[in-house]
Amino acid sequence: MSVKRTKKSSPPPSSRSKSSDTAATSSNRISKGTISAIVVILALSYDNFRLRYRASNAESANRNLSSNDDEIKLRYKTWEEAPASYEEFDHDNDPSVCRLPIVTVEEWEKNKMWEKDSPVIVKNVTDGWKALQHWSKEELLRRYPDVVVGMGSSKELGQTGPDQAGNALTRTTIYDYVVNWMHSSNKYVFDRNLRLPDGGFLEDCHPYPMPTRMYEEDPDALFESGMPENLMWKDHLALTIGHDTQGLTFHRHNAAWNTVVFGAKRWILYDAERIANITRLKTMTRDIRNPIQLDTANWIRKLYNKDDRKHEIRNYGHDCVQRAGEMMYVPRGWAHMVLNIGDTVAVVSERGLDGVN
Repeated sequence: MSVKRTKKSSPPPSSRSKSSDTAATSSNRISKGTISAIVVILALSYDNFRLRYRASNAESANRNLSSNDDEIKLRYKTWEEAPASYEEFDHDNDPSVCRLPIVTVEEWEKNKMWEKDSPVIVKNVTDGWKALQHWSKEELLRRYPDVVVGMGSSKELGQTGPDQAGNALTRTTIYDYVVNWMHSSNKYVFDRNLRLPDGGFLEDCHPYPMPTRMYEEDPDALFESGMPENLMWKDHLALTIGHDTQGLTFHRHNAAWNTVVFGAKRWILYDAERIANITRLKTMTRDIRNPIQLDTANWIRKLYNKDDRKHEIRNYGHDCVQRAGEMMYVPRGWAHMVLNIGDTVAVVSERGLDGVN
């Protein structure tokens, strides 16, 4: 269908001049309201683009995960298939070595053991958690591919301390870390300042362990009690993911609990009162003849059996293996180092921590 074009008649010169002057004046008098409207439109357009981009990423991840392993680029399809140094680093928690009570959830809650200054292992904490299904490797990548995490080397995290390491960490996504970094680098996801987001992740950890559950159930009651915020266990949970033999060297922080969902962890804990002696602390954590800070695996291999360190740990500390489903409680000020045995996924909560989304 053709459209007939009609030639418009030109206005007289004086009219053209007047019209041009009017247009120029109008163009120079764009109202603030118009500018505001343009800004709003641009902001809405950007938000719409961002949502479509995130959705596209999630759909792309789902498509990749529906394909074969070569297309997914997963070196190991499940957490359990990855290498695990059980023969070298695992042990059976002999009472003379671990020296920690291993209690039930009921005992932990009844005795309010988080109010005491002694470490403890709590078993069967993840019973009923959706994370047992939703955080298997493929399911985690399907459900939460674009959740932002912070990754860094274990040595950096240990030297800086996990609470101060935020600026030293690289921001990435769960999908990018697991597919592209986890088994091809020394990068380790452990950023307590970056809490798990709403929208499924937090719900996967219900019921929360006490005392974190108190804040979730009635935060107003805690605030009204006059308790200082640095003593509150808020609903601030953070994710840790790492491969075999990764973990932080000796460090200290506020009271915290760490619950393993998949994998296992070896813990070396040292009494807070003993390490108040700086000379003893340096002797324990490093070889004074070659004061280079070793990673946890090499500390166990090269230093644990030298210079009375084992005697100190066996008498004033603890050497324990934490299994999947168990929670390790570490009181404030206790020095500790942690070693993953196999691919390990865990969630942590620290008293007084109130990080960012």
